[in-house]
Amino acid sequence: MIELNIQIKLVIFSLIYGFLFSIFLDVLYPIIKKQKKIIKIFLSFLLVMFMAIIYFIAIDKIGYVLFHIYSILAIIVGFVTYDIMISLIAKKYKR
Repeated sequence: MIELNIQIKLVIFSLIYGFLFSIFLDVLYPIIKKQKKIIKIFLSFLLVMFMAIIYFIAIDKIGYVLFHIYSILAIIVGFVTYDIMISLIAKKYKR
């Protein structure tokens, strides 16, 4: 069983990681979008693999961590939080 403090660190890191992953996609998507179809697929695959490797290295550094469903949920919540925040900021400046 994993200690509670390690689980809390994992959830907090996963939230932040989801947020940063969304930022990373927003920055790189325009670059990937301009490429030919096969290059788009290749670059998207590389991006996902790179981000996955970074995530697994980071959770290894947090401590002996098993990958749980709440890790995935925390990443998704961080990702969605960023998207909601950006859409609210865009609406504010659009007026």
